[in-house]
Amino acid sequence: MFGSRWDSILVDNLATTTGVRVICVDRPGMGGSTPVPSFIRIAVWLETVPALLKALNVKHVSLASHSAGTIYALNTIYHLRDILDPQRPYLAMVAPYVHHSHSQAMLMKVVSKIPVSVMGAWAPLAKFVSTRITPTASWSGGIVSSTATLFQGQPGTSETGKLTFGEKYGVSEEIGKCIDKLHDKWMFAESNSAGNDEALLCIKKPGTEWGVCDDYEEYVLLLVEREKQRLSARDDSAKLKIDVFFAESDLMIGTGGQRYFVQCWKQDGVVDTIDFRSRVLPGTDHDTAVMDLGIGAMKTVFEHIRGPAQ
Repeated sequence: MFGSRWDSILVDNLATTTGVRVICVDRPGMGGSTPVPSFIRIAVWLETVPALLKALNVKHVSLASHSAGTIYALNTIYHLRDILDPQRPYLAMVAPYVHHSHSQAMLMKVVSKIPVSVMGAWAPLAKFVSTRITPTASWSGGIVSSTATLFQGQPGTSETGKLTFGEKYGVSEEIGKCIDKLHDKWMFAESNSAGNDEALLCIKKPGTEWGVCDDYEEYVLLLVEREKQRLSARDDSAKLKIDVFFAESDLMIGTGGQRYFVQCWKQDGVVDTIDFRSRVLPGTDHDTAVMDLGIGAMKTVFEHIRGPAQ
């Protein structure tokens, strides 16, 4: 269940100021993990996370998600709230996914018209595009890259922002270039069938389940009520902090999806119960908002989780 592309990140809050321990949780059906059909993906996720943390002897984490991982993250903080640190409960959502019925994003409206029978061919298509077409054409942030990212994952194939390859991966420049060159090859070396099921989940094909966050507006109100009860019942609880980082240009949700998502969190009662903040990351697209350490969100996320230096 571990892989190079993740739906959510669980970060061990027990880490010291010298760093954080990161648990990257990939989609079921990626690599050597067991395939999970779209209609039970959320349920299996909610069973898997506590079992994984127990096996690793990790009690509390912070949570981060990217794109479709939003669906998993929102279900996690609602159903598995106790895995967050009572003193510093934190969720970061980067380029959060919004259904096209609210975002009106043309890309996802087109994808939603694809017959279910054709979806089975999506993962091989994403592999072909990512390994044969995209590296040659360098369509960074384009429709092919963004579509592949949602359903399979498409890392950048060239230097991003102001980072060198060495800085991007935290190694020497020579090794960094090798990593970047081989990234796609090894990412697609094993199964990527999860892309098919994730596509069905994201566009809400009949039979798929988004769990408690099927409607974002209703979900926020449910979460607020639960957080109110928690704050009144437990003296050691702090307000849940949620940071949202939008890409400046995001073909998945567009500006309409951004507006809708923020409005969901501006409903009555939210500000008194949940510390919600959102920002747009200049110069980013759906991929670089999380993958680019220079202009993306992850440096800020990890600095918040680590806390102030002692």
